Amino acid sequence: MAASTIPRDRARSQWLRAYRVLIGFAFGAAPREATLFLLCGVIMALYGPLTAYGAKLLVDAAIAHDVSGARLAVTLLAATAAVSLLNTLYYLDFLFTVAEKASGAVNRRLLDLMVGIPGLAHHERPEYLKELDLLREQRGALAWLTNATAGMVRVAVGLAASLALLAHLEPVLLLLPLFGLGSFFAGRRARDLQHQAAEETAEPERLRRHLFGLATTAAPGKELRVFDLAEHLIARHHQAAETVIRTRDRADWRSAGWEAVGSALFGLGYVGAIGLVLFRAVSGLLTPGDVVLTIGLAAGLNGVVQIAVGYGTQLLHVLRVAQRYLWLEDYASAACPVLADPAPVPDRLVDGITLQNLSFHYPGTSAPVLTDVSLHLPAGKIVALVGENGAGKTSLVKLLGRFYEPESGRILVDGIDLRRFPIDAWRSRLGTAFQDFSRFEFLVRETVGVGDVSRIEDVALVADALTRAGVADLPLTLPEGIETQLGRSWEGGVELSGGQWQKLALGRALMRQAPLLQVFDEPTAALDAPTEQALFERMAATARQGERAGTVTILVTHRFSTVRMADLIVVLDGGRVVETGNHRQLMAKGGLYAELYELQARSYR
Repeated sequence: MAASTIPRDRARSQWLRAYRVLIGFAFGAAPREATLFLLCGVIMALYGPLTAYGAKLLVDAAIAHDVSGARLAVTLLAATAAVSLLNTLYYLDFLFTVAEKASGAVNRRLLDLMVGIPGLAHHERPEYLKELDLLREQRGALAWLTNATAGMVRVAVGLAASLALLAHLEPVLLLLPLFGLGSFFAGRRARDLQHQAAEETAEPERLRRHLFGLATTAAPGKELRVFDLAEHLIARHHQAAETVIRTRDRADWRSAGWEAVGSALFGLGYVGAIGLVLFRAVSGLLTPGDVVLTIGLAAGLNGVVQIAVGYGTQLLHVLRVAQRYLWLEDYASAACPVLADPAPVPDRLVDGITLQNLSFHYPGTSAPVLTDVSLHLPAGKIVALVGENGAGKTSLVKLLGRFYEPESGRILVDGIDLRRFPIDAWRSRLGTAFQDFSRFEFLVRETVGVGDVSRIEDVALVADALTRAGVADLPLTLPEGIETQLGRSWEGGVELSGGQWQKLALGRALMRQAPLLQVFDEPTAALDAPTEQALFERMAATARQGERAGTVTILVTHRFSTVRMADLIVVLDGGRVVETGNHRQLMAKGGLYAELYELQARSYR
C-alpha cells in the first residue's frame, strides 16, 4: 500500500510545485494585471446565469402583463450586456499582457538555466536533447497557466451560480453536471493521446526540422548543389513529415472520437433536464419563465463543461510541459557543485597544472575516452596535444575547462585540486578558441570583445587582439570599420569568409590579459598552411609574453609541422598518454609521433 501511495504523493507534489512555479512567473511579471485578469474571469462567469435569469423574469412579466417586472428584467439584461462587453475587452487585454510578460519571464529563466549549467552533457546526450527540444518547442505554453487558471475559475463560479438557480427550480437538476463529467474525462483522454503522439514523434520531428534547415540555409548550399542532394533531402523530409503527420493525425482522430462520446453523453442529460422541466411546467408546478431559465442554464452548463474541458486539458498540458521545465531546474541545480572547501584561483601559475591518474567516459556511454592519464603541464610553457582522431585530445581540454568532471583521478593547479575553485572564477582566467567556434553576428568589436565582456567597449584592446590574431586589417575593409554589423541576416550586415570568422574567434580567445590557461583546439582548420604558420608564430610570441603569469598554452592540432615550436609535445593514443617530449626528443625516439610526423610530411612533398 505504501509503495503505491509514495509515487502518487510524489507526483501530486510535482504537479503542485509546477503550478506554484508557473503562476509565480505570471504574478511576478505582472501582479496587477494577473489579479485583474482573474477578477474579470469571475465577472465573465456570471454572464450566462444572469442572462438566463433576466430572460425568466422577462417571460414571466410578459405573461403576467407586469410592466414594472418587465422593466426590471430589461434593465438587468441591458446591464449584463453592457458589463459583458466592457469586461470582455479588459479580459482580453489583461490576458495578452499577462501572457506576454510571463513569456518574457519564462524565456529569461530558461536562458539563465541553460547557460548557467557548468557542463555540456545537456547539449550532447541524445536523451537530454530530446527533452530540451520538446521544451523549446512547447515553452510557449508555460506562459498560459494564468489563462488556464482563469478558465477554471470561470468554471467554478459559473457552475456554482447555475447550480444555485437550478436547485431552486428542481433539486434533481443538480445531477445535470454529472453528465458533463464524461465530456471532461473524454477531453482529458484526447489530450493524453495528443501528448503521447508528440512524445512518440519527437525524434522524427527533430529530423524534419534539421532537414528543412539544411535545405533552406546558406551554409550547406554549395554541397547540396554539387552533390545534387535536393531530391534526396526532400524525400527524406517527406518521409519524416509523413511519420509525424500520420502519428499525430491518428491521435487527433482518436481524440475526436472520445470527445464525440462525451458530447453525446451530455446531450442525453440536457434532453432529460428539458423534458423534466417541461413536464412540471405543463403540470402547473413551474412557470414558462422557469422553462426558459432551465433551457438557458442547461445550455450554459454545456458551455461550462466545454470550458472545463478546454481549460482543464490546457491546464494539464501546461503542467506536463512544466515537468520538463522542473527537470531542467533540478538538473541545473544538481549540475552546480557545492564547494565544501573553496579555494581562490591563483593570480599566476608557479608550478603549472598536473593531471593525476585521470580517467573519463562520457555520461550515458561505457567506452572510456581517457584512461589513467598522468601529465604535468609546466607553467609558462606551450604544450601541444597531438594524436589521431578519437585519441582524447578535445576530451582532455573539456576536463580542463570543467565542462565535465573526471570519473577518477584529479587535476591540480599549483597543487590545489581544480574542483576547489568556483567554476566561474576558474573560467574567468581561461582563454579558449575551438574548432567548432561560434559565429556571433554582432558588431566586429562585440564579436571579438565578448572574449572579455567587461572590456567589450575597449576599442584599443579589441584592436590589439585582432592584431595578435593576424586580422588587424579586416576592419579597414569593412564599411563601418570595427563597428560593422556582421551577418547577412541583419540590415547592413556583412558576411565573412570561414577563415575570417575563425580569426575573429582567435581574437576573442586573446582578449583576456594574462590568463592562467590558454587553449587553442584546432583553431586554424579554415586557414591555409602559410597563414597558419605565421599565426602560430604570433601565438608563440603571445605565449612567451604570458610566462610572467605562468600561462599554460595548450595547442591541439593535426598539423605536426606547427607543433615543433612547442616546449612539450604530448602524444595521445586511445585515450592514453604514450609519449611526451619536445620535437627533437620524440623524433629521436622513433615512436608514434615520429611515425605520424613522417607520414604527414610525405603527404606534403
